[in-house]
Amino acid sequence: MRNFDLLTSLSALRCPPPLHLPAEWRELLRPLPFRYPLEDEQYIETSAGRRVLLRPIRPGDSAAYEAMFHLVARDDVRFRFFSYLKQLPSNELLRFQKIDYDLNINYIALGITASHEREMLGVVGATVVPEESSAEFGLLIRSDQKGRGLGRMLMEKLIGACMDRGIATLRAEVMTRNLPMLALVRKMDFQFFYQADGSYVEIRLRLRREKRDDSGGFR
Repeated sequence: MRNFDLLTSLSALRCPPPLHLPAEWRELLRPLPFRYPLEDEQYIETSAGRRVLLRPIRPGDSAAYEAMFHLVARDDVRFRFFSYLKQLPSNELLRFQKIDYDLNINYIALGITASHEREMLGVVGATVVPEESSAEFGLLIRSDQKGRGLGRMLMEKLIGACMDRGIATLRAEVMTRNLPMLALVRKMDFQFFYQADGSYVEIRLRLRREKRDDSGGFR
C-alpha cells in the first residue's frame, strides 16, 4: 500500500502538459511511424557570422517552407522549379507533409530572427532511387541569404548523408543560366553532361566507386 501511495504522490508532482501548444509542437507529439534522426542536427556558422541550425525536416515544417518561398526571387524560383511559380508545387509540399526518411533525404537551414523566432533560410532535398543506387536532388536558398556559404554547407550535409546510405551517384538537372549553382557544383567536383538543346546540364557526383571482382567484371 505504501508503494502505491508513493507512486501516486510522485505522479501528482509531474508537471502537466501546457494547455496551448504551438502547432509544430502538436505535430511532434503525434505518434510517428518513424524515428526522427536527432543525431543529424548540426549548428554551423555562415560567412556572415550567423549561427544556423541544419537539421532533417520534421512534421510542421511546411508552413516555414511556404513562408521562405515567398522571399525567393522570381528567377531563383525558375532556376529551382524550371517555371515561374507563385506557390510551391504540391509534390514538393508533400515531401514535407508525408515524411519518408528512407526514400527522401531533406535538410533545412534555420536561423533566429530578431524577435527570437525560427526562420527557414534554405532547403536541400534528394529522392532516392534504390534500384539505381542514386539520388536526384534540388537546392533552394532564400535569395537574401545567397553568397554566404549556406548552399555549400547544405550540399555537404546532403552528400554526407548519401554516402552514409551507400548511394553511388548524386545527380540533378540545372539550367545553363543558373551560373551560381553551376559554379558551386563545379567546385564540388560534379561532372557536367550538357543536353542537346543547351538549356540544361545534367550534373553527377560519383559517391561510391564500383569494385572489380575476380573475373574482371564490376560488382
